[in-house]
Amino acid sequence: MPSEPLIEVNGLTKAYRIWDRPSSRLTVPMIEAASRLFPRRSSLGRALGERAARRYRDFYALRDVSFCIRRGEATGIIGRNGSGKSTLLQLIAGTLTPTSGLVRTGGRVSALLELGSGFNMDFTGRENVFLNGAIYGLTRAEMAGRMDEVIAFADIGEFIDQPVKTYSSGMMMRLAFAVAVNVQPDVLIIDEALAVGDVFFSQKCFQRIREIVHRGATLIFVSHDMGAVQSLCDRALLLSQGSVLFDGAPEDCVSRYFNLHTARSKPNTAVPGRHPAVNPAARAAVEASNILAAAKSRHGDRSLEVRSASVVDGHGMPTWEFEMMHRASVRVLLRANCAIRGPSVGVQIHDRMGNLVFAAGTPQLNFPLPSLEKGEEILLEFRIALNLQPGAYTVSIDAAEFDSEDPNVGTFYDRIGGLGPLNIAHHGTGALPFYGMAQMPMDISYI
Repeated sequence: MPSEPLIEVNGLTKAYRIWDRPSSRLTVPMIEAASRLFPRRSSLGRALGERAARRYRDFYALRDVSFCIRRGEATGIIGRNGSGKSTLLQLIAGTLTPTSGLVRTGGRVSALLELGSGFNMDFTGRENVFLNGAIYGLTRAEMAGRMDEVIAFADIGEFIDQPVKTYSSGMMMRLAFAVAVNVQPDVLIIDEALAVGDVFFSQKCFQRIREIVHRGATLIFVSHDMGAVQSLCDRALLLSQGSVLFDGAPEDCVSRYFNLHTARSKPNTAVPGRHPAVNPAARAAVEASNILAAAKSRHGDRSLEVRSASVVDGHGMPTWEFEMMHRASVRVLLRANCAIRGPSVGVQIHDRMGNLVFAAGTPQLNFPLPSLEKGEEILLEFRIALNLQPGAYTVSIDAAEFDSEDPNVGTFYDRIGGLGPLNIAHHGTGALPFYGMAQMPMDISYI
């Protein structure tokens, strides 16, 4: 269980000066120094200060950020590019100084930030292991005792004795991660570093991260991989324009992240055609077995709203219990509360760890929906073959207006998460139809 605070951030602000011209980097400090030679309220001192201020503006990468992370917590930090994530990590790691505010960190901090940071490009990999060990406060003898484990984990072969400047980005990341996880950190900070490298090494890294957290270390993990954040972390922060917008459960944080959007430069093009009128009996059946009240999270302004939804079996009976390989239907009643030119609806299935197992919507199913005027409703049925291993899953539903130039991008108006649990079981006596997370098409023959 998390115990005492290991990281405390109070009123943290980081501002950078944006200069009007390169020469101002030199002249402004000189003018500011001259202004301090005069009394603060003197006309000449004020004039010099104003003259200096006209030659730059402040850009706030972080503004008044406060939070606390306890020992043993795994915390994800997400946000769009430029939201202040990397700046925050550098301040926690001590590689940047704040403009104002305080950061207090306890224990040994192991940070995997920019690729190659902490490496001397002219040193060999082995020499850099000792160098990084010294940075982390370990003696040469202590690092020598861990060298075999570092080399085995990095798995870069004879390149360990070659200059780091000859390494590929993947090899450099392997060595950096191997060092970071073998210094027994109290705090492990990772900033998108695992985006480099092959899938096999990434899987090994995630396994080692879980082991470190299980031993009681604190993890701060920044990534654009929302599935990884939900899988590794038990808490997440959402940053936007240097401020914390949300601090809470990873699934809720991810849902709010997807609701952040910028205005599109071009409006959506309406899809021609009309939708069929909603069948009153079908509508009544969906409303009678509505599952939305049990949702764990819901976000969006509901310009396009999921009014009700139900999960039924092949006979149309509401249920959350299904046999492996059988079909489930998710019925969704959708209402436009304003004119929507490119409506889209999707269904997601997550496993018990929060990993996204499957997601698809009307764009992926090549089922374009017509534009909707305010007050119009449509009723859709998604039929899903549950070719998943036995277990408990959750269902999410989202309603969006997709981008006509990219069907994978859209503005989310209603995101409903944590529906279920959807229970899949195998009651047969023979062998399971397959092993693993999901079934893939496969056959066999003699040749």
